[in-house]
Amino acid sequence: MVFKRTPRGTTILLLASALVTLGLVEINGSGLALVYAGVGLFLYYYTARLVLQLQMVSVNRLEVLREHSNRISETDTMNVSLTIKNSTFLGVRTELLDSYPNYFKLKTGSNSVIVGVPGHGQSILEYDVEPTSIGKNDFGKVHLTTRDLAGLLFYERDIPLSSTVEVIPQAREAMRGSLTAIAVSDYAGPQTSKKKGEGMEFTDIREYTYGDPYKRIEWKSTARTRQLMVRELYAETPLNVMILLDAAPSMAYGERGKTKLDYSARAVVSLVAYLSRRGDFFGFTLVQGNGPAKVLPIARAQLQIGRIFLELGRLAPNPTNKGRLDQGVRRAVQLGRLKSRTLFFVVSDLETRGDLAALRQLVAMNHEVIIVSPYSPLFEAHHLKRLDRMIYSINASQQWKERSKMVHEASRLEISLLNVGPKDLFPQLVARVEEQRRRGGS
Repeated sequence: MVFKRTPRGTTILLLASALVTLGLVEINGSGLALVYAGVGLFLYYYTARLVLQLQMVSVNRLEVLREHSNRISETDTMNVSLTIKNSTFLGVRTELLDSYPNYFKLKTGSNSVIVGVPGHGQSILEYDVEPTSIGKNDFGKVHLTTRDLAGLLFYERDIPLSSTVEVIPQAREAMRGSLTAIAVSDYAGPQTSKKKGEGMEFTDIREYTYGDPYKRIEWKSTARTRQLMVRELYAETPLNVMILLDAAPSMAYGERGKTKLDYSARAVVSLVAYLSRRGDFFGFTLVQGNGPAKVLPIARAQLQIGRIFLELGRLAPNPTNKGRLDQGVRRAVQLGRLKSRTLFFVVSDLETRGDLAALRQLVAMNHEVIIVSPYSPLFEAHHLKRLDRMIYSINASQQWKERSKMVHEASRLEISLLNVGPKDLFPQLVARVEEQRRRGGS
């Protein structure tokens, strides 16, 4: 067992040594009194040490259990409960510090307390925290500090008690997407296009030709013209949409909860809810870290929204590990079940023009590629006051020159690049979806 002395304990030892030394030097009767005083201080110190050693037996056998939700919304408050169990007969009084995730903040209670645990008993500590950002968050160790009653010595023990909580975008973002879908269309269901085929919406009547299904024969017109006539219908053509989110370190830079990645994740949730309400097919690809990109193949189901929620709850951008956009695109092509003429959204800040080259493959496959790029100056200036925003805009002019070159390069590759800020990220996504729908769908 390794003990550490407090400043008070060090002072006691130095004082005891000084008293004994002075007592031995003195030749008169007061010298013996000084020696006795010094020895008394030594006994006091080592008695406190012995008592602390006995306590350490119990401290080292303490068991700590942590309980909390594994998954919450970013607007939820999470309760954390710690149970400290003592299996020995000796009661323990110790200082406890629980390490909750960095991107959470304390709401009620305290994660640092002095707790007494009776022999063969237990104590419970509870506190509430709330998240400040979306993604995966890790709890850390539990730190125990035990001191003797005189405050001369202390003993520290770290209990490795790792656990994880996933913070998913707030549910109102999904509701936002659904309400937008209702506002855009009189009904939220399969959408018709300019193409003719199997569907529900009537467009015209023409003469029967070999191969037309009998169920489309228009009998009233046939009786009137005495020729077989069939109904022409607008085809139901739901869109096929793949959304690729680039969780690069640059996307997560800034104040937690207000980063480009946070806004992008919320926009993705709103978009998939919107697409689901409109009857479209959609998939999701997440690029982050050194591991392979996570691909959810294109599908149309409420379960697909839940799967995307879960993946966004596992966002964990690493400052030292930037996922490769080209690798994410390749996996989306291989595993995403892309249909012909898929609308492919790439949500990335594209810090380098080299990332554009990764998208050439999609253009070559005749997919519609749209880069929705959270532009750093628009996000960084979003929360500034009027004068500060003007000054910042002047300083960001050089950065805009580089971005203009990137827009030109994307245009040359037949790729649309949209520079967006916090307020227009989701509206731009919806606008491009509806533009694709008006042009005839996927």
